[in-house]
Amino acid sequence: MRLTFVSLLLVLSSCASIEVDPAPVATRDWSAIAAAGTVPAGESAFELTLELSELLGSPDPVLRDDCAYGITANWVVRQKLLDPDELRELVRRWTANLERELGSKGDDSVLLRSFSALSLSLIAARDLQTPFLAEQEVRGLLEHALDYSAREQDLRDWDPKLGWIHSVAHTADLLKFLARNPHVDAAGLNQILDAVERRLATPMERGFSMGEDERLARTLAAVILRPEHDEVAFEAFLERLAETRSRARDAQPFAATNLAIAENISHTLRALHSLLAVVDNLPPHAQRARDATLRAFARS
Repeated sequence: MRLTFVSLLLVLSSCASIEVDPAPVATRDWSAIAAAGTVPAGESAFELTLELSELLGSPDPVLRDDCAYGITANWVVRQKLLDPDELRELVRRWTANLERELGSKGDDSVLLRSFSALSLSLIAARDLQTPFLAEQEVRGLLEHALDYSAREQDLRDWDPKLGWIHSVAHTADLLKFLARNPHVDAAGLNQILDAVERRLATPMERGFSMGEDERLARTLAAVILRPEHDEVAFEAFLERLAETRSRARDAQPFAATNLAIAENISHTLRALHSLLAVVDNLPPHAQRARDATLRAFARS
């Protein structure tokens, strides 16, 4: 009788294990969806984009870059498949992601923050194409972008295993599109200048080497090209950058972090001048900014 009871327990235990064992979940072939460029039949672009949002922090560069970001960019900006309320939900989720483990360095948590900033740049770009954000919403997005720019500590560009990290470049892209938005006034444009200045003055083990300086220069160009551009504030911005560069370059004893500051400022100013130099019919205020940039760059 005892043996029968034990045997029964074993059978019941075995059955219980079978009942609670989850069925395997089929994974989507995101690469195939990315290659097709269209929403699979019977699926919702919005629901799929929510799923893709979970991959923005993936350590797999294919899932993160090509799929999560690439598919979202196609559906949000190029095909415009998501409506304003759906886009607002994405803004809510992605801005919340900017806070996730913010302040950490050297771990994978930066991926979600950085690629959420890049994804938010899609929203800012879409709003320029087909405006849907109210003035308060644009300013709120700018506040989130500025706060993230000021507090992000992980400035790595590329990693052999993780691929692109690029928080500096991705934040610059977001600020660039916001700088073009008519809801951002002169005060907001000056805040963007301050954010760029703060980033350029950040000590780093090595300077920008993966296009961050050009991306920051494009953000500055977006500020300069706005009619509301504050020329006095920009001149003061350039003066401070020139002084920061001189102090960093001449600091003793030599430190790689100081050289990185000096080089980042020089390369960004050079890129900015080059961008403005090839613009046809540059407005007079932008011409003056271009010339002031050259003077700041040429200072010894």
